[in-house]
Amino acid sequence: MLIDIENSFPYERYDYVFEDIHSKDLHEQISKRLKIQYLSDSSLTEVKEVNGTFFGPHYRIIVSLPVKINQKRKNVHFVVDTVSPRTYICKEVYESFSTIASFSRSVLLNNIATVALLPPSDSHFTDINVLGTEYLKVTSANLTIDFENEHVSLRFINHEDDQINPHFISQLKFNVLNGMVGIGLFALALFMIFKKKPLFLFSVIIAFLTFYYIVYTSNSN
Repeated sequence: MLIDIENSFPYERYDYVFEDIHSKDLHEQISKRLKIQYLSDSSLTEVKEVNGTFFGPHYRIIVSLPVKINQKRKNVHFVVDTVSPRTYICKEVYESFSTIASFSRSVLLNNIATVALLPPSDSHFTDINVLGTEYLKVTSANLTIDFENEHVSLRFINHEDDQINPHFISQLKFNVLNGMVGIGLFALALFMIFKKKPLFLFSVIIAFLTFYYIVYTSNSN
């Protein structure tokens, strides 16, 4: 799934003023609060939920997500900004991947292919990263902000594991159980009928199980 921001939006000029947060903060105070070093190598392909933090006098919401570029994966800190529809990744991040920064680039952001823009060189946020609403919408993100307890969490529910309905799992188990009971009763009936011909009985059971498997597989698909 590719978030194609280039084709979804015209390129109006946006400029966000983040005078209270800079690259040094991402490397030092924010990394310490998140307990994840900014631009460190990441062993995670994706995360289902992350805890964030507030930073600065304007209570910027910061989260850290794995970003993959050129087969390398690093922990990148983002400012969650509900004003910006787009996602931005700064030049410093690209250089940490030994990659030349370009106006826009497709990256794997938490294992989701995303077109990330480079902050304009004359903007007020050239050295930070912004997580925009387009990404949050496509990934069905659930952002929880608790100012009273100073807690931030970002949960992504648009994953295959989370799309499995518990009712569907229960129904599947019920169907499998019924199938096993039916096979058992059928095998018992065959045994009573052909108990004097075990080889013939065995052949009939194998044929039935093969037929049942083919029918069950086709119905499941």
